[in-house]
Amino acid sequence: MEEMNVEQENFIKDLVENSKKINSKAISLTRCILLSLMNFNRDGLQFRELKAVLDISDGKLKSNLDFLEGVGYIKKVQIQLDQKKMHIYLITNSGESELNNILDWVKILVSMRGE
Repeated sequence: MEEMNVEQENFIKDLVENSKKINSKAISLTRCILLSLMNFNRDGLQFRELKAVLDISDGKLKSNLDFLEGVGYIKKVQIQLDQKKMHIYLITNSGESELNNILDWVKILVSMRGE
């Protein structure tokens, strides 16, 4: 078996160490997309908007939103628009930090391609 060079060892070390910074329960595709959408749209997103974009069932969306809210990555806020009360979802500082951890880890994975 061929010995690893220093660059390979550093890559593996970075990959493993950065993966430990991620809440493994938060890194499902749906949850990553939800955090990304809320990070992109700082004014918040309604349930129906998220459902339309993701094209998933109400139950799957609700369970993912409940999880992210439960760990403090997003918050549900009631607003009033045109005399109608509704809820929007916003990313929290913790959610933004978690998203940054995920993105840092993904950058390491992308670097595997050597581009």
